[in-house]
Amino acid sequence: MIEPWHWAISGIALASIPLLHWIAFGRTLSVSGRISALINRARLGRDEPTVEMSSDELMAAVREATIAAFGGAAVLDPEVPDASAALPTRLPMSNHLLFLGGIVVGGLISALAAGAYSPQFALHGRTFNSLFGGSSVSTAAVLIGGGMLVGFGTRMAAGCTTGHGLCGVSRFQKGSLLATGAFFGAAVVVSLGLELLS
Repeated sequence: MIEPWHWAISGIALASIPLLHWIAFGRTLSVSGRISALINRARLGRDEPTVEMSSDELMAAVREATIAAFGGAAVLDPEVPDASAALPTRLPMSNHLLFLGGIVVGGLISALAAGAYSPQFALHGRTFNSLFGGSSVSTAAVLIGGGMLVGFGTRMAAGCTTGHGLCGVSRFQKGSLLATGAFFGAAVVVSLGLELLS
């Protein structure tokens, strides 16, 4: 059986994952974003609509938005490098599938290494069983309902716990700090409330 890591080592290891992902790919680590990309590709097909602009059109749009935000006195450097080069490129579908598959395989390897792999379609917990019962139907209903709520919250907050909690908070983004405080605070309140009900 594998001994758990010290909390400080675990924190450093966890924080290094989005950092290494950023260094390797120049993109933030995004689980919900990749799932959304796969769903959009399946829904819209390979001919997903994109907005195509020339470099001149892009710079004109940037100028217009800057003047609208900061006023006519905003000074823009005419010697701006090609801004289209900074736009993210569309990743192939295989990239998203490999990333999400890696999460599943990594979890499986971790469970096997810990000697705790025992797949069952059930949630084991005194609180869950006392509130919802232990049947397969109640388990499926709670998992599906919870998954839908998580998806709704992810869309509403424009990111998941990984995106906000690891990537956004590490860059001190105000929206991510607020979202992370909201979902962690809600989790604490709900877990305490469920303990009181059980």
